Amino acid sequence: MTLPLTPGALDREIIETKAQSMGLALNFPEQFAFLEARGPLHLQAAPGSGKTTLVALKLALVADGWSSDRQGICVLSHTNTATQEIASRLTGRARRLEHYPHFVGTIQSFVHAFLALPALRSRNIVVRAVDDQAFAAQARRLLDLGQFRKLKAYLGRRTDGLKMVTEATYVFDPTEQELQIKVSNLNRGTASYKQLIALKKSLSWRGVFRYADMYAIARRHLHQHPRLAAGLHTRFPFVLIDEMQDTDEEQRRLLEAVFGHGTVMQCVGDVNQRILGGDGAETDAGAFPDKEAMELPVSLRFGAGPARVASRLAVHRRQKIRGHGPESALAIITFTKDSIARVVPAFDELVRQTIPPGAIAAHPPKVLGARESPGTSQLFPRAVGCYLPQLEDGAAVEVSQLLHAYRTARTTLLLTGKTGSAVTILWGAIRALAWQLQAPTTAPTLLDNLPPFPQLDRRPGTLGHRLRMLLARALHNDYDTPTAWGDFVRGLRDLLQEAAGTTVWMEEATRTRWLVYTPLPKTIEEPRSTMLTTTVASAKGETHCATLVLECTTKNGRSHDLGALLPVITGESAASELTATARHAAMTTFVAATRARYLLALAVHEDRAKPHLDPLARDGWSVVSL
Repeated sequence: MTLPLTPGALDREIIETKAQSMGLALNFPEQFAFLEARGPLHLQAAPGSGKTTLVALKLALVADGWSSDRQGICVLSHTNTATQEIASRLTGRARRLEHYPHFVGTIQSFVHAFLALPALRSRNIVVRAVDDQAFAAQARRLLDLGQFRKLKAYLGRRTDGLKMVTEATYVFDPTEQELQIKVSNLNRGTASYKQLIALKKSLSWRGVFRYADMYAIARRHLHQHPRLAAGLHTRFPFVLIDEMQDTDEEQRRLLEAVFGHGTVMQCVGDVNQRILGGDGAETDAGAFPDKEAMELPVSLRFGAGPARVASRLAVHRRQKIRGHGPESALAIITFTKDSIARVVPAFDELVRQTIPPGAIAAHPPKVLGARESPGTSQLFPRAVGCYLPQLEDGAAVEVSQLLHAYRTARTTLLLTGKTGSAVTILWGAIRALAWQLQAPTTAPTLLDNLPPFPQLDRRPGTLGHRLRMLLARALHNDYDTPTAWGDFVRGLRDLLQEAAGTTVWMEEATRTRWLVYTPLPKTIEEPRSTMLTTTVASAKGETHCATLVLECTTKNGRSHDLGALLPVITGESAASELTATARHAAMTTFVAATRARYLLALAVHEDRAKPHLDPLARDGWSVVSL
């Protein structure tokens, strides 16, 4: 495919001049290899390699040299945050990528705009919500209607019964006229399956879908109108996909169907940071990265120590990562059941002793664990809460879902200063509440007026602006008292009723689940640490001055993660020798261990750590025994 690029657009001299104007340093041949490439490619980039900056530079170069006003550049990623980060780095002529004929957005938004939404409009369906929470809430409500009596009775005999309804997702089968639902142990000819399909279709005609539904709808639309793909790859002769490792099989098949022929696709990512699904086995042919993939094995985030750890934990694809960041310390904190509460304070003290205050302010430290919920495992420690007794003690107190979201959001704001992250948590809970408060027989119009937070109206006096003000006041002030919480709930109820245009229906069970105020347990009135604790999955893409990784149970709850990985971390054994469960733990630990710039610490029970302390010390780890 010949791109509409001026001949010298990707010449070395042009690249160096553009990089200098953007304040970027190009010190490695792998960077130039990617920037100069005009054809299809995969780039496997190590954590902290400056991948996003490199992508922005490549887009700036291509935008500067683009010579067509009818064909465009398509830039895709997986999250709005990642897309916005790329867009924020585009300056000057590169800002043209935000307008026709170009497209910058998520894979989901691309599928919506060019395939799924046109398909639904052709069937006179008005889309009101594409949201898993919204779908689940409406599906639960519809299930209570008499017309689904047989389905409800069948589901009541299954342990996963309710999940079958709330997660019912369309699948496309080219041999079938209509979209189907993939359900285990439920034949399509049964009365229960027919009622499940009827419930799903009822929500579809109301315009309520799950995110994954849109891919099935898009694939059927492409199958029925094969010329669409030709039109799209003519419109977009150049496609750049960021964070390609997070593309699932359904998304990959759809992208190949649209762009597989006649389009230059350049895919960038780090397969070793793919932690959603899989056990670390080899990827299928055609998946990311391919056998001819370019590599960018240099990390500018951390030094040689974390680079050794990351290289040894790389499960999906072996990669020798070179650390060109600041000198990084390694520490292991060992504990017993009696001393586990001192683990996080000990890390706090390490941070204060070893890291300059300016670095702490720039990239606050974090405590990460692979498991947030204790589950039913009898092992110890089980999850993050085991290290924070105040959380473990408070878990027995039944707190309304909205109040829990408020406390989580306010803690996020106080510890990180990130208003956007805090608002997203609280607003997501409010939108879910809005769906649960609707009567099942009414058309779901509420979310038309309650869009994602960035889309709320900012004009003074509008409903969107008043909602923004309500949330801002709640998060920047302490509403965690019975009186203040009551005022907040009443204000929220009034605005929801205005959005709905009717009185918000509320049964007592819903009111209790969402709105009742429960005081904080005394054990957590005085937090023991200022460290922000979160899960590994939610920390993807972040940079911390220091990271503490907590030992938790594995996904099956029958063993511990870090203890099993210590021989790999020390270099005594290879990741290829791990069991499937341990490989999954290695994938998660890889992500956690590559967040820190100055200090990487692990917390491991002394019984599992003791046999490996000498090899750890020889490899540069300091040992803190509690």
